[in-house]
Amino acid sequence: MTKEGIDYTNPLFLDENGESRIGVIWDQTIQGQENSASVPSPYYGTTFSMSQINAALQGEDPYAVVPSRDENGHGTFMAGIAAGRRSQEYDFTGIATEAELAVVKLKETKPYLRTYFGVPEGIPAYQETDIIYAVDYLLKYARSRRRPISIFIGLGSSNGGHSGQTFLERYLNTIREGAGRAVSVPAGNEGNERLHYYGEMQEYTDMEQVEINVAEGQDVLTMEFWGNAPTTFAVGLVSPQGDEIPRIPPRFGEEELVWLPVAKSTVYVAYQLTEAYTGDEFIFIRLINPTPGIWRILVYADEGKQRTFNIWLPIREFLRPDTYFLRPDPDNTITVPGNAEIATTITAYNHLNGSIYAGAGRGVQFGDRIKPDLTAPGVNITGPGLRKNFVTRTGTSVAAAHSAGMMALFLQWNIENYNLGLFYPRQIQNFFIKGAIRDPELEYPNPIWGYGIMNIERVIDSFRVTSFPPQFPNLPSA
Repeated sequence: MTKEGIDYTNPLFLDENGESRIGVIWDQTIQGQENSASVPSPYYGTTFSMSQINAALQGEDPYAVVPSRDENGHGTFMAGIAAGRRSQEYDFTGIATEAELAVVKLKETKPYLRTYFGVPEGIPAYQETDIIYAVDYLLKYARSRRRPISIFIGLGSSNGGHSGQTFLERYLNTIREGAGRAVSVPAGNEGNERLHYYGEMQEYTDMEQVEINVAEGQDVLTMEFWGNAPTTFAVGLVSPQGDEIPRIPPRFGEEELVWLPVAKSTVYVAYQLTEAYTGDEFIFIRLINPTPGIWRILVYADEGKQRTFNIWLPIREFLRPDTYFLRPDPDNTITVPGNAEIATTITAYNHLNGSIYAGAGRGVQFGDRIKPDLTAPGVNITGPGLRKNFVTRTGTSVAAAHSAGMMALFLQWNIENYNLGLFYPRQIQNFFIKGAIRDPELEYPNPIWGYGIMNIERVIDSFRVTSFPPQFPNLPSA
């Protein structure tokens, strides 16, 4: 799946006969066109089948037949890394070079949601429900083809409590019920962006101040406060001009909308004392037209020893460059859906010098598991651009595209070796974890490298068992 679609005219997505390897494109953004009858019906938007794509490729104007386009190149690049065929001219090859591709181009979120959350113009943003529909459609398509499927989700969000309990992450966990499925997602690129705060209030501390630098031009700033149960938290705010909102009592369903006359800003605070899926306290804070400068969040907690909390700002793409916490914590910066248990969450490293990508999101221990799961190449990687050229990109989405390709190869190998049985998502994930390359000087798992660097050769080799004929001792003759 590629969120921005794919350049289906790129030769990397053709087979040796010049036919398309793209089985279906579901473009959620194109309404009112007749859907192909040869692929499963979509929930909305328009589907284009392989036969339609091939017909488009034969015409003078392909987009008159199949008008689905990749507008910014992200989807084409990631699909090329995962499954682009070899280009001898440019010395490039993808990973699963003979795989069939199924593509979903997501529609962007509704305008009022962009306004509410302050998403800048020109920055892509998507809704959780559309992503869920996309994954469900891909599973439906794979069933119609009676084939396994390796799903790539190349996006992320900082919403939610980062414990794997968002609606999307819980939906992805249902995929574990079917064999021949794998999901690869990026760890995100928020590790160095200073957009996460971790607080641990001492037993006799009455209040903790959290300082946020708000940049010029940051018209709307939202943040999510997650307080770990059983402690009950409350918040107040102080503007750069000294306007103060005192402690807002933590009551179930409490909402406050406060106008600050000196700062000429509006503050909205909403309490959810026990969030439905995590059981933790959730406080949503929205600043409208915040004046630039240092804003302070005043955090209060009831008595007790375990008084820890987290605050996340939106991902960097949604913010001005100079909006950040003054005392940030780089841990627990994996983006959604990267904390889903069943998703294989991939961080990025530089395969040329062996160093981790500095911007990669970092994980945290949740009971007996840790995210990210694995590491793959993601720094200065060459892949297809929109002009049939090649460009260079860096990020954890690039690493996750490598993972999606390797998972596809493994699923094909599993079909060819069906006598071993068809493997389920958690099994596949653990095969790659066991086969990962690990640095003997590091402790695994860890929140930076996960369980090590992905290596499909080691995974396949682990199934190769040399068999010898039985050896019997020399017995005396009768």
